Amino acid sequence: MKLSIGLFVIWNSISKDMLSEIDTTSLPTIFARHKLGSGVQSLWDSEQIAINWGDTPSANPDDYQDRGATEIGKLNDVASGGAIVGAAYRSVHKNKMLVGVIPPGSEINILFIHEDDILRSESVEPGSSIEYPEGLPKECTVHKAVQVKDCVTVTRQEQPLLFDNGVRPPFWSICDWDGGEDQLRAIIRGELPPYDVGSLTTDQLEIVCEEYLRIVDDSYHRTAGIGGTTSDVDIIGASGDDLVWAQVTQGGTEKVERKIEKLGDYTDEEARVIMFAPASSRPATMDENITFIPVEGVFETVNLNETGTLLLSRLLGRMD
Repeated sequence: MKLSIGLFVIWNSISKDMLSEIDTTSLPTIFARHKLGSGVQSLWDSEQIAINWGDTPSANPDDYQDRGATEIGKLNDVASGGAIVGAAYRSVHKNKMLVGVIPPGSEINILFIHEDDILRSESVEPGSSIEYPEGLPKECTVHKAVQVKDCVTVTRQEQPLLFDNGVRPPFWSICDWDGGEDQLRAIIRGELPPYDVGSLTTDQLEIVCEEYLRIVDDSYHRTAGIGGTTSDVDIIGASGDDLVWAQVTQGGTEKVERKIEKLGDYTDEEARVIMFAPASSRPATMDENITFIPVEGVFETVNLNETGTLLLSRLLGRMD
């Protein structure tokens, strides 16, 4: 049974019987993507994650090639070892996703789906296969699935970070999800998402960084739209007679170095050029004309300001 968590509900008030009884401490966090093909609504309704990769009733990676073999292998690993999963079913629910637990020792469900209905489900051990059952339409799509337990339905409003394309792993149908780990674990524990800078999406972080500039500099004002106005900068403004150019990222050192290289084109005597990024991503050497400001400090400064605290509360779903 899926539990829908309202935007303004205090998560700590959720009763313990709504939380997972499975020990999730050592379980990895994964992402499962369902965007095309038949049966996506049925997968959502039955709270399963699944991979198609050819209409063959097999969970043996040796029966697939290249990426198909890799993903079937990953599905087997998840079933055997367990995982906390965030699952997107974009073709039927663009602004919702399921978060739940796959218990260690789970089976693989081989689903035969026709016209979006699951006609038959056969459970096998990970890595196993079966013969195509007689009497079923040959037009069936055959999904290899795993049952998810203790499901919670979350929305884009409640957990914006989990819907951020910059946080979601690209391309793969099933893969590890380090970027969503804190949020997924908090959901399973029935807790609020972490109240820190890591819970902000890239777009939200840009808003917070611009609020920081207003707080620390009374003369700062925006001169262009925030986020993606040009390919090289996220914030364009002015302070007194100086232009302000700023890039914002939650990325690591390599990503920051690439962005700083582009920011070099904006340095001159009448410009303030800023790189907002995690403290751990600061390069060993930097252009002296570019100011590096850790986003952790930005969050703390904004949170000390009355209007800034209100902004962060709204962005992180803490309003009640």
